[in-house]
Amino acid sequence: MKLPVFFLTIIGLAAGCFAQTPAAPAQPGAAKILPGTVIPAELSRSLDAKKAKPGDKIEAKTTMDMLSQGKIVIPRNSKIEGHVTSAKPHTKESPESELGIAFDRIRMKNAGELPMQAAIQAIAPPVRIDNAAAATAAPVGSAPTTQQSGSTGSGNMGSANSAGTAPSSAGQVPSMGAPDAASAGPSGVLPPGAKGAVDMKGATLNSAKEANVIASSSQNVHLDGGTQMMLRVE
Repeated sequence: MKLPVFFLTIIGLAAGCFAQTPAAPAQPGAAKILPGTVIPAELSRSLDAKKAKPGDKIEAKTTMDMLSQGKIVIPRNSKIEGHVTSAKPHTKESPESELGIAFDRIRMKNAGELPMQAAIQAIAPPVRIDNAAAATAAPVGSAPTTQQSGSTGSGNMGSANSAGTAPSSAGQVPSMGAPDAASAGPSGVLPPGAKGAVDMKGATLNSAKEANVIASSSQNVHLDGGTQMMLRVE
């Protein structure tokens, strides 16, 4: 009779140990990006309808800190990942060119990732600073006021004519709410309320979370690294 009692005692102690073992701490709930939130971003690398293929990975980065209830929830320079959905180059036989892209997720340093689908509310060429003109920002999409001798445009829609440096937007900290109306900002910087293809001659923008299509009826669609975008979360 002692043997069964011994086993019951062991089982009771083991059960007590398991009962006293603290549960693993629950992971904090992932931040939610509310539909309608507008995220300023820029392409990390160039995209060209002549070279891109459906399925190719693309990357953009946020250009401002995003706030929720006074706290930064999406830091500046967070990576936004996506993929090419369609690509059609400009040719003599088929002059219409298009480039389709979709966004899949946003990655934040030391804070994991969040799934994200977003429509491109507005798109514009990179902001360029003319170093020869006292580092004054040129209007979006326009040629710098001073160019080097012999310089020419690329002939691609959405491509800037010369290299430069984008101005910092570190001081601009929007909240994660609905977009504000368009307002005047620094020269050449795409405002949060902008819509469509801004200062991209001959270009059209068809926005949808499944696929955003930038098209041109006369030129090849080429987006430089640094191309500005206002992404509206769906």
